[in-house]
Amino acid sequence: MQGLISIIIPVYNGARYIRPCYESLRNQSIQEWEAVFIDDGSTDDSLNELKKLSNNDNRVKVIHKVNEGVAIARETGIKEASGEYITFLDVDDTIVPFALEHFLFNFNSESTDIVIAGINIVSEQNRLLRRIQYRQMSCSGRTGVENMCTGALRWQLWGKAFKTAILQDVLTPNGLRSAEDMAVCLQTTLRARKINVLSQCLYNYVQVSTSVTHSKAREISYDALEAARFVDNAIGSEIDHVYMDCLYLLIISSGLRAGISVKDKIFKRAIKKHGKLRSILRLPFPKAINVGLYKYFNINLARHL
Repeated sequence: MQGLISIIIPVYNGARYIRPCYESLRNQSIQEWEAVFIDDGSTDDSLNELKKLSNNDNRVKVIHKVNEGVAIARETGIKEASGEYITFLDVDDTIVPFALEHFLFNFNSESTDIVIAGINIVSEQNRLLRRIQYRQMSCSGRTGVENMCTGALRWQLWGKAFKTAILQDVLTPNGLRSAEDMAVCLQTTLRARKINVLSQCLYNYVQVSTSVTHSKAREISYDALEAARFVDNAIGSEIDHVYMDCLYLLIISSGLRAGISVKDKIFKRAIKKHGKLRSILRLPFPKAINVGLYKYFNINLARHL
């Protein structure tokens, strides 16, 4: 277990989350880490809170910039990171006390470029709601991408650790309000020589209890479809297109579950283009059923589950 790990944490109006996020780092079983907080033009007290941390802990680096969105904030953090390894953390989330130690320990060969851990879904009161747990395994980058496209692995940047070098010069989409990390994660994963997937859940994703309106759900789904198109253009020629179709279908399934209308024209075009049976059959069973019912019978079952 060698090398410094940098934790990149974008912040936009997250003053009330900064302290518990930082405390989850201070409570780590190893203390050789660097926290890179990127204040993305916050208008609340975030910058002052971050300055207090950096004044008291020389492991905390604070970067203040104009608001350009989380994708550019993360890109800035990668450039400023000093560590041999990088992991990502959203300011309103935390990591378990042994997370950094487990990440570093599992870079156990020169060819290991990414370590992926499971996720704890927790309430704002820190109550465990459910776990997203993986089977322990090692795989190539190509297999990792295929697993992300079919939903066997999550494509978010958080909950993973990367060799810093593998994150360099990755294409970043601009103008997306969500799912931008899909584009970065899938490109980076394809580059990996070896990925170690852990059975442990090391990341605490805080389920904020706010309702998502229909219009917001539609915006998120449209952004995800745009991110998938970005991925398709960037690396689609390097992987079997059956898996790219699976990625689109995962987004369609999630959008339907969020309440997108079965008559939505964007979704209609997407299911017509990507809803091939061989791709539907590669999805997890509930999502395959949902997408199949939508494609063949214009039914949205997931909305009622």
